[in-house]
Amino acid sequence: MIGRILIVDDEPLIRKGLTKLIESNDLGWSVVGEASNGQEALEQLEELNPNLVLSDIRMPVMDGLELTRHLSERSRETAVIILTGYRDFQYAQAALRYGVEEFLLKPCPEEEIFRVLQLAYRQLRMKVEQRQREERDRRDREDHALRSALLRLPQPAGEPPQAMEWLQGQDFWLVSVETFQPEDKLYLAEDMDLLQFAVGNIAAELMVSRGSGRWMTVEYGRLAFFLEPDDGDAVFFTNLRETVLRLLGLPLIALRLGTVKTSSDAEKLFRVHGAASSLRQTSHSKNEQIDEARVRAIHAEITSFLLLGKHTELGAFLRRSFEDNSTVTLAQRKTDALCLSMVIREVLRKEFDAEQDVGDIGSELGELRLLPSYVAVDEWVSGRIATLERAAAHWLEERTSGLAERAIRYMEQHYMEECSLTAVSAHVHLNPNYFSNLFKKQTGESFSGYLAKLRADKAKMLLANTDMKITEIAQAVGYADSNYFATAFKQSVGRSPSEYRKLHRS
Repeated sequence: MIGRILIVDDEPLIRKGLTKLIESNDLGWSVVGEASNGQEALEQLEELNPNLVLSDIRMPVMDGLELTRHLSERSRETAVIILTGYRDFQYAQAALRYGVEEFLLKPCPEEEIFRVLQLAYRQLRMKVEQRQREERDRRDREDHALRSALLRLPQPAGEPPQAMEWLQGQDFWLVSVETFQPEDKLYLAEDMDLLQFAVGNIAAELMVSRGSGRWMTVEYGRLAFFLEPDDGDAVFFTNLRETVLRLLGLPLIALRLGTVKTSSDAEKLFRVHGAASSLRQTSHSKNEQIDEARVRAIHAEITSFLLLGKHTELGAFLRRSFEDNSTVTLAQRKTDALCLSMVIREVLRKEFDAEQDVGDIGSELGELRLLPSYVAVDEWVSGRIATLERAAAHWLEERTSGLAERAIRYMEQHYMEECSLTAVSAHVHLNPNYFSNLFKKQTGESFSGYLAKLRADKAKMLLANTDMKITEIAQAVGYADSNYFATAFKQSVGRSPSEYRKLHRS
């Protein structure tokens, strides 16, 4: 994940300097906006939804202390880091009561900025992961309570009754596997865990495409779905049945039990319509389940690697993540392998637009269930990771081919605007830090250096051939601050704008 940061300072040079510093380094943050005072920042909050506000303390209209108070009163989860001078430090400390995370004392060494932003990023990730854990725990408790009610099992000792309001108004559908050992398949009893996981995985993928609703495993071979009533639900379950039959060869029965109107309706509907259709199969061994939290964590990590441009490190990370869970039964090892392959397939489709070598869960399950040993499973996983590595390399080669030319064309068309590193990297669909390094490799110049030179060349033409004021020329070539333009022009050309004009107009 990449954190969203809003920079608030009345000095344009400081805002631009901080933006360049953040976007040019792997700190976990992307600058989503700038503001010259607290009032401007408040007006942008809803649209930008930043995770972090980096704000000066002394500003006109609304200072950083007042901005921090407003953020606190709005109960936003946005963190705040205060920029302050030595003389204002005691004044700035008053913001502590509003939950300020850190202070940066001007002038700030780069190393201190890096330290504070990296710490803030770690804290953001911890908060996000904590919220995700709490949400998963809540859903797990609700599912467990409902499952116990449907099967008439005792609730966990000491567990408070779970609210069932989320069920009200939902259509209750029950999907059952007719048999895990159809005549045309050679499935064995020990394949049951893999098959159960495969059916659930197919259901989960189809539910994502549906966009809303919840589902849960009631017991082996039985899935409960709770959906907002929709005329297309019958089509959805027909698609589920056909997909499971095509990929796994397992026949399903889908039955709409009715609409849940009160918290006790789900149990009544299940008892009246659903209980008789139970497969009543139990696993020959412990119910080997996939760790869904681990699945999501791996997927999130892969996405972070891609966003940060660390494509070459993907394979090593995935191999480590699989090896870290090696002290399990062979059946669970196969389930873990199927889980990892599921994540890889999703990344291949969504991130790399790969059509070939993606495979499907049915063929993968068929391969896995025949593997006789841990070594064979590990080799199979290594093959799937290698497929991902090849796709990443191919995707990267295509995306970076002619990158400098495409970026330069965009800069030629937009140099008179902000034309930030973020905007140009987004245009070529790359992470800013990765794009910056690649641009320098292909052109021999840094992005900021090339843009400054481009703007200086345009400014030279205007200085030599027009009577425009220097402030007007500054704006015409993309500088909101004429002093900053004068400094950048002199660094690039060796003369100030007025000196250059005098030399070429005399």
